Amino acid sequence: MVRSRQSGRKAGDGVIRRLWPTERDLFREHLLRLDPVTRQQRFGTAVNDAFLENYARTTFGVGGLVYAYVVEGVVRGAAELRGLDEIIALTGEAAFSVETPWRRRGVGGQLFGRLITAARNRGVRTLYLTCLPENLAMRRLAAKFEADLVGGYADVEGVIATGAPTPFTILDEALDNAKGFATMALSIQKSFWPSTLLARTFGV
Repeated sequence: MVRSRQSGRKAGDGVIRRLWPTERDLFREHLLRLDPVTRQQRFGTAVNDAFLENYARTTFGVGGLVYAYVVEGVVRGAAELRGLDEIIALTGEAAFSVETPWRRRGVGGQLFGRLITAARNRGVRTLYLTCLPENLAMRRLAAKFEADLVGGYADVEGVIATGAPTPFTILDEALDNAKGFATMALSIQKSFWPSTLLARTFGV
């Protein structure tokens, strides 16, 4: 069973929270900002902007869940859980992307922890992730969460046993989602309401 090693919801100067379907554009913009090396590490091959735009459109379907590292309303890192469209989702696929200037801040570890909790609560017993052999940062992150790493020249696959849900993991995710939804709602209000009205109402 994985022992999550999170130290809180914040990482550096941003916050880890779930992304909602209405925030698809934030995810798309994050992907488009990835440099060529990071794109190749994330997808295992070189990809262009058109591919990323189409990928972002389909990510928030029935079988997708995204947690993000958000800095001042901008997504700088993302963790995806895929494979939830099965009737009984015993396995899932995890994928990660963090923009280069925001690496080495503990972002990947916190995103991974949130994703594992979400997987447990949805009955996903095994998480798979794939990375290139030269992606040492991802291999270290997978090892931190006790993944069994196997592979060879082309890629390395990590297998993680997530464990069963508990009342604590369910409550943890529910509270996290409530805070994330409130943050999103306030962000939308800020974009439409006059700043003076917001200051009087919320003190922001």
